[in-house]
This record gives sequence, C-alpha cells and structure tokens, in this order.
Amino acid sequence: MTSIKTEAPSPVAAGPERPSRPRGAGAALALLRPVQWVKNLAVALPLIDPRVWNGTAWGELALAVAAFTAASAMVYAVNDIADREHDRHHPSKRHRPVASGAVAVPRAIALAVACAALAVAAVAASPVLAVPLAVYTAVNFAYSRKLREIPVLELFSVAAGFPLRAVAGYLALGSAPSGLVVLSVLFASLLLVLGKRRRELVVAGTSHREALSGYTPALIDQYVSIAAGLATATFLLFALHGPGSPGDAGPLPLLAVPLLVAGLFRYLQLLAVRGGDGDPTRILLRDPALVAVAAVCAVLVGVYIASDQTLWTGGL
Repeated sequence: MTSIKTEAPSPVAAGPERPSRPRGAGAALALLRPVQWVKNLAVALPLIDPRVWNGTAWGELALAVAAFTAASAMVYAVNDIADREHDRHHPSKRHRPVASGAVAVPRAIALAVACAALAVAAVAASPVLAVPLAVYTAVNFAYSRKLREIPVLELFSVAAGFPLRAVAGYLALGSAPSGLVVLSVLFASLLLVLGKRRRELVVAGTSHREALSGYTPALIDQYVSIAAGLATATFLLFALHGPGSPGDAGPLPLLAVPLLVAGLFRYLQLLAVRGGDGDPTRILLRDPALVAVAAVCAVLVGVYIASDQTLWTGGL
C-alpha cells in the first residue's frame, strides 16, 4: 500500500488572534462560506458524458448549481448556529462569524431561512432537483448532529455531497445518471476527505475531532490508496466502454483519464511532500497544477460540445 509520510508541524495551543475579522455584510457573507461554493460546480460534471449534451438544458444546469449553492449556504449557517458554543472553545473555529459574535444568532437564522427559501424556489422551478437536494440536506444535518462522530461512516457522509451534485446535474440535463461517473466522483471525493483527515491527525491528533480516534495515519494511507485506485478504475471503465454502445470508446473520456491520474498524483504529492492543507477546496483552488488540470478538462468539454459531437461519433 502507498504510505504518505509527513512531518508534524510544531503544535500551537490556540493560534494567534487574527488581525481583523469581517463585520457587517462581510461577516454575513463569511457565514455562508462563499469560498466553498465552488464545490457546487460539481453539478456540471455530467458534461464529461457526451450523452447529455444538448443546447436546451443550460438554464436547468445553472438552476441546479444555484439550488445547491443556496442549500449548502443554508447548511453552513445552521451548523454554525448549532455549534456556536462548541466553536468558541476551538482554536480556529472560534473565529467563525456566529461563534465570534460578528453575526448575531437572529441574523444568522434569517440568513439560513433566506437560503432555504431560495433552494425551495429552485426546486419549484425544477422539481427533478427535489430528491438529490433533499438527500444532500438530510445527510449534512445528520452528519452535523451524529454521523461526524462515527469513524468511516463520517467519511462517506462528507464525500456523498459530490456524487449527489453530479446526479442532480444529470437530472437537470434530462438524462439518467451514469453509475460509473457517479462512482468515480464518490471515490475521488473520498480521497479529498481522507487527505483532510490525515492532515488533522498530523496537526492536532485525535482531540480535534471525535471520529479521528478511529484512525491512524497508516490506516488512512491505506484508505487513500484504495480510494485513488477505485477513482481511476471506475473512470477508466467509463472511458473504455463509453456512454454509447458497449465497447464504444469515445475520445473525451479517454483523454480525461490521464488528466484524472495526473490530478490524483498531484494531490497525493501535496499530501506527502508539503503536508497538504486542512481544506481540500483551498488545495484545489490555489495549486497551479490542479487548476491547470481542471482548466484543460473544461477546455476539452467545450471543444467537444462546440464540435457538435463529430469527434465523438467518429471515435479515436
């Protein structure tokens, strides 16, 4: 199994006070975690599957992204309200808007209600989003209340958000979800969650999160190897079989396979050499190599859509 070894940094008991914290509108926006909204672009992941390409469903896809953005913002706000007393005793979470007092509880509740109303409005406009959005919300609230304390189950609870977004994207585009694409997204999501958990173990030990007592760095290394292998294998199966007839290997998925592997290698390198980061979103947004991989994938999708699938139908 692959072993990822990092040196633990010098522990800091409570960490320095941040020089300034957002107030007013800035604090309200921080409560909704706009940096995390990029995760909702996972709704567009079905675009790697040429079966779903059509020129009439872009509005529905954008609506699905907006629905998950509103729902995720609502979840963040509700969780921060519920956890405010616990967060006040945490070295970094005490800086969150509600825990720090930058956003009063009544105002946070109003923001959560507004986000929930936006999500409901999106579902009313596109009822096919109801099931994936409801499951996403239920899993997140269950995670915040209990599942986050249960090793292994908490990993899958967090990772489930991305395949649910992909399913919503398929439904918004009027197509049945591809099982192989959804599984590939799930395993890649597990890899990101595992990277975060390993970093937490190295930096803060098992006291940081109750579920961490059920892991060791060596065990997480094994999980990382399994998740990376499964993510690559399931996407490779999709690429080789193609979204059309059995055995029809189209160029878009096949070209995306080495990009996926390169992205996985880079992420594992960041964990092993640089120690990674506590937040996978920051890694994906700030690392130039991973940003480049995502950009090339986006260009590939755009080129093949613009070519009206002619390259797809012709094969490699």
